[in-house]
Amino acid sequence: MKFFPIFHWAPLATRQDLAGDLAAAAITTILLVPQGLAYAMVAGLPPVVGLYASVLPAILYALLGTSRNLSVGPASVAAIMVAAATVHAGSDVDPVAAALILSALSGLILLSMGLLRMGVFANLLSQPVLTGFSSGAAIVIMADQLRHFAGIELPSGLHPHEVVAYLGARAAILNPETLAVGGLALLLLLASAGSTWAGRRLRMLAARLAPVVVLALATGAVVAFGLERVPLVGAITTRPPMLDLEMPGLSTWIDLLPSAALISIIVFVESVSIGKYLAARRRETVDADQELVALGAANLGSALSGAMPVAGSFSRSMVNFNSGARTQFSSIFLALFTAATLLLFAPLFSGLPKAALAAIIIVAVAGLVDLRSIPETWRYSKADGASNLVTFLGVLAYGVEAGLVMGVLLSVLLYIWRTGHPNIAVVGRLPHSTEFRSVARHQVETWPEILLVRVDENLYFANVGNVQDMITREFEQRPGIKHLVLVMSGVGFVDSSALRTLQAAAENLRAAGVTVHLADVKGPVMDRLRRTRIFEQLAPGQVFPTAQVAVTALSRAAEREKELIPL
Repeated sequence: MKFFPIFHWAPLATRQDLAGDLAAAAITTILLVPQGLAYAMVAGLPPVVGLYASVLPAILYALLGTSRNLSVGPASVAAIMVAAATVHAGSDVDPVAAALILSALSGLILLSMGLLRMGVFANLLSQPVLTGFSSGAAIVIMADQLRHFAGIELPSGLHPHEVVAYLGARAAILNPETLAVGGLALLLLLASAGSTWAGRRLRMLAARLAPVVVLALATGAVVAFGLERVPLVGAITTRPPMLDLEMPGLSTWIDLLPSAALISIIVFVESVSIGKYLAARRRETVDADQELVALGAANLGSALSGAMPVAGSFSRSMVNFNSGARTQFSSIFLALFTAATLLLFAPLFSGLPKAALAAIIIVAVAGLVDLRSIPETWRYSKADGASNLVTFLGVLAYGVEAGLVMGVLLSVLLYIWRTGHPNIAVVGRLPHSTEFRSVARHQVETWPEILLVRVDENLYFANVGNVQDMITREFEQRPGIKHLVLVMSGVGFVDSSALRTLQAAAENLRAAGVTVHLADVKGPVMDRLRRTRIFEQLAPGQVFPTAQVAVTALSRAAEREKELIPL
């Protein structure tokens, strides 16, 4: 029961909930079918793979997931990562087999993380890195779809600027028919998305129906005007792709493992972010550990279907939410509608122009491009702004996987640098109060024989040396100090390296006639310190509950209460 939340919420579902879920599923299916076909194209797979990725994974997530409205299936960013990963598998490996392996590996990784309760790692991929990655990946996807507009073959592995340069050099041989079909489809989709001629509900309905209408019009135009040079999707079989696959050996699985790990991270972080956003709007909660289990099972289900890795889709989840879905029964209904579409109407998809599907992809991912976040983030934090910019440029210049790794590494290095140079303040007491503030920012009271230092960061191997250097400089400037009080209100953890440094510093200072004291030590930190020998270096009673108690006790002992020195 623990791993099946459906047993908790399903008995509470009412008829009104089921009616809302059924209606939402019907509306979301209209968006899912063209998106599923299109995202499979992005991944370099037969379009039908996108529909197979929308059936069993959605049902498994509904059984195991904790988000009531998250729509799990093909997603744009996961699709472009699959396309990049299949390059590593080699030209002799069937792309569908490579996608299946990626789904299986991603599912196993996510499921293992869930069983180990590693949901906390959702916070390790910073928002600037995720924003830069999404923006760069969206541009990569849009540039890749230009091949369907141009109607000519492009070399694989081109970066966006190379795609533009390649097509620009061959402008004379571009296919005018595909340009016309794709361009008109793009204009119609943009017009439906930005329409202001109707009320809000009519605009939303037009935006949801637009992909289906555009595909129908594009298909009709190809037939009516005899546009024989427009590439079509081609024959679609309802036979599960995995039945016709030759699975590669173990070496291919090993080669694809790093790509699967990166896909797992993106699948988890994006899906949980969407789920939490929707849950907050209805005052619900999302369990990150259970989401790992659910997404892992969904991707294993996609592998069993012979399909690509799946993730939560923001656009479909929002349509599902706004259409009145109340429970994950909407995902089950959506899967059933998709399966019925696959079985009954698959042959009709063979005449769809690839240029029109490319237009749908471009409009769907355009909203992921957020260039304004780069200067905004830079103004607030240059470190976060650098992570955003480097990830964005890395994706464009070196590919989605390399760009993501660059962003994560830079983010981690900047974090280590930032925490390695913590804010260390010499503090004093605000007049007529018990509050202690930085002497550099406030007019405070200090004591000639007492130095109070506040460290606003956890103490660990990367920063304890800087803390020690700063305290040494203060002693050089104030040779009369007899008491050092470390105010640890901002310290939540002390690692073993920092502990040894503190012990050594306390011994050295005691030999120099200076006593070290601790104040404002948090309970968990104190519990860990009691397991060590640090109190052997401190005189009895030298740990104070607050800085005020420390100052009062020390100044009375030295009979210095009236010798305050205003700065």
